[in-house]
Amino acid sequence: MTRARRHAGTIAAALALLLVASLVLTGLILVYRPLPTIDGESRLLGLDQRAEILRDSYGVPHVYAQTAHDLFYLQGYATAQDRLFQMDLYRRAGAGRLAQVLGEPALDSDKQFRTFGLARIAARELTLLREDTRTNLTAYADGVNKFLEQHGDSLPLEFVILGYRPERWSALDSLVVAKLQAYDAANNLDQELLRAGLASRFGPAVLATLMPDPSGRSASVDERAWAMVAPFLAASPSTFPGAVALSAVLPGAGGGTGSNCWALAGSRSATGKPLLVGDPHLAVRNPSIWYEIGLEGAGYKLVGFSFAGIPGIVIGHNDRIAWSFTYAYTDTQDLFVERQDPTDPRRYEYRGQFEAATFVRESIDVKGRADPVTLDVAITRHGPIITPVLQGQTAPLALRWTALDPGRLVDFVFELARAGSWQEFRAAAADFSGAAVSACYADVDGHIGYQLIGQLPARKGDGQMPVPGWTGEYDWTGVLPLDANPSLLDPPAGAIVNANDRPTQDPRSAAYVGEWDPGFRATYIAQRLGDIAKADLAGMRAIQTDYASTPVTRWREAILSATPQTDLQRRAQALVREWDGALSPQSTAAAITETWLMRMLSRTFQGALGDKLYADYIAHGRAVFALYQLLARPNDPWFSTIDPSVGGRAAVSTAALEDAVRELVNRFGSDVARWRWGDMHTITFEHPLAIAPLALLLNIGPFPRAGDGYSVNNGGYDPADPYRQTTNASERMIADLSDLDNSLSITPEGESGQPGSKYWGDQAALWNAGDYKPMRFSRDRLGRVDGMLVFRPR
Repeated sequence: MTRARRHAGTIAAALALLLVASLVLTGLILVYRPLPTIDGESRLLGLDQRAEILRDSYGVPHVYAQTAHDLFYLQGYATAQDRLFQMDLYRRAGAGRLAQVLGEPALDSDKQFRTFGLARIAARELTLLREDTRTNLTAYADGVNKFLEQHGDSLPLEFVILGYRPERWSALDSLVVAKLQAYDAANNLDQELLRAGLASRFGPAVLATLMPDPSGRSASVDERAWAMVAPFLAASPSTFPGAVALSAVLPGAGGGTGSNCWALAGSRSATGKPLLVGDPHLAVRNPSIWYEIGLEGAGYKLVGFSFAGIPGIVIGHNDRIAWSFTYAYTDTQDLFVERQDPTDPRRYEYRGQFEAATFVRESIDVKGRADPVTLDVAITRHGPIITPVLQGQTAPLALRWTALDPGRLVDFVFELARAGSWQEFRAAAADFSGAAVSACYADVDGHIGYQLIGQLPARKGDGQMPVPGWTGEYDWTGVLPLDANPSLLDPPAGAIVNANDRPTQDPRSAAYVGEWDPGFRATYIAQRLGDIAKADLAGMRAIQTDYASTPVTRWREAILSATPQTDLQRRAQALVREWDGALSPQSTAAAITETWLMRMLSRTFQGALGDKLYADYIAHGRAVFALYQLLARPNDPWFSTIDPSVGGRAAVSTAALEDAVRELVNRFGSDVARWRWGDMHTITFEHPLAIAPLALLLNIGPFPRAGDGYSVNNGGYDPADPYRQTTNASERMIADLSDLDNSLSITPEGESGQPGSKYWGDQAALWNAGDYKPMRFSRDRLGRVDGMLVFRPR
């Protein structure tokens, strides 16, 4: 009997081991089977002539073709090899079709994007594009579809997990992805709603304190317009459930974030030729929003960063010019309060009469539901009524936004790729629409330049608060020409710097209005550049990865004004006093200061605003900058929220220090040596499907991080959920116009979006250490080639 039991136990153990081995084997197959072939020869139906894709040592594809059709055909093919699931996710998000594969959790996102109508506008936009642009878009789509035909039985892991097959790609899909990027770049809508909420609660005068302008100018409020719309607006916070739902798969979408770029003239460089530096600060995502690629043939020769799903490149260089962008926080979104006909809610008042809105019925398929969800979208002359997808408001609000006007954004991408001079660069910029960016420019002839790119509204007022739609007096009269945007070529100082700061100091300029950055990073970069006589790559790397944060000086002053109540609080204050201000991962004082900052925000604002409005304020407002301004006024009334009898900055700072020390003790214990900034401030590149236990397979990180949101080397985190880093330098590039093959780049998530690939996450450690890789350009200087695919027409 005992022997039989032993035998049965052995069999059971063997079966269990076999089961585990089978599961492991199945997992390995699912992970490694979809990995693309990067070496060999193939015949492709639809190709014009012989063409090649060479992969460098970091997996970056370099496409060589003899026709433009083949060039973009193979760009689509290569991008699908590495980023197919990301491409499908992005087109579904922009078109409002996520719920079809993700189910109920994505329904609110789909409702929001069906209401905004990005796919409807993209379809109209397709007809406006140049013929060669449409041809290139079609070629790109054909390349994606050729890959799907060849590899439909070995799809990436995400399709297996979700149980669906991707549809064929189309030119329209690329335009929808472009519209989604415009949504990513826009940030004024949330701020406009927040301003309305704050003004409804406290009156418009409070905006000068809580939403301060970097110039120090008082908030501009059209009192007459506000008096007309205020009775219709609720004082409660306004939120988009769809944005929350989308953030589960695309973190930070629609949040704006930041960036740095600068250009130095040859007179300021060691080589006598310009240097161009850029690093867009975007939401932390995995895979990267960027896909690095080289394209050569049919008059094109360029390398840089594309958006997965769109042909061409967005940031990079060709053989003549180099460019990078930062988000320009202009105001391209306005809200109009509409008045409905009390006898017919399908009509809205305009200049004393009621006119019918246009209605679009949207049908949304939801995984797990037998029947689609029907959504009726009302569109007035000012735009879609967004109130049905907005919590906190009941008044009909119409969204006017430049991205909802059909434009020629993708024409810009191809014209930019062929530009060889400042004049041609600016001519291409005239086609940029739907968003706004600040461009830094340099060329091999020695010129450097700045250009605000993007069509700005021609409007009455500044657009920062909701206005009445029924009067007609606040209607947009169109968009302004490119010449109305700030531009600068070859400044005498030989340097151009932009870090999301205001590009003009002229209040009459349309570009003056917006949610501009306070300018800490831009000022710091300019100071660092001013200390360098003859700049080189090493100097540019040092500035780009510098994690100094200018506001730290004021935070420290406020902490030192506190009166500690315990020995541990006194020890914490002493560490801050002795500190050099560096937000290094090993720093205890940095951990104390940043924790104090979060507690100081809460102590200063939360009591007066209430929990819900405070949450909205720190998510979408200028809370940190407002506090920075307030700290210069120690007796400001906002520092009386604890106890009016003992108000003032010092009293609030004392309470915040007590809160911070308590939080650090709860997190790390009472040994201050264990309070390290990098142990609480980390970055993880989370995959959209990374729920346990898949997170171990799909996520990259965590990594300890330095800096904060005001550092050049961006370390921004969400005050609503500190201290996990939520924005990052999504790519870094340094272009050397004396020798473009000497240029550098880095993308933390790597080239591939597939966890089993050697190019997935392979750049993360380099990026986190402030290092770079070569940005390969010329074929004879690619270095080690990991693979070469040769294609011939069938």
